Amino acid sequence: MVCMGNYMSFESISSLLSNPDGVHGFRSLGSAALNMCEVARGCADAYYEFGIHCWDYAASDIIVREAGGVVVDTEGGALDLMSRRVLAASSKQLAEQISPRIKHLVLERD
Repeated sequence: MVCMGNYMSFESISSLLSNPDGVHGFRSLGSAALNMCEVARGCADAYYEFGIHCWDYAASDIIVREAGGVVVDTEGGALDLMSRRVLAASSKQLAEQISPRIKHLVLERD
């Protein structure tokens, strides 16, 4: 199960939907913090989002990491809270599989 954020352009959705191997469903709860906590709880395998602000997910970053998950930039590098993009996953291996399938956006920094 992959959670997606609300900043969904046609390109970002179609890029993931065109390569859905291994993805059994998509979900969006409408809140970055809730979506990331779903990853921490084990209810979702991953979550990615573009266009959010640091205050939307800074606390849930800690929650996911404390639960044993990883939080990285959507391109797979270290998380930059000001870049307005995030990928949270249950494992580093899963994050590395998802990252190349996402159409990456570069947004104005916070």
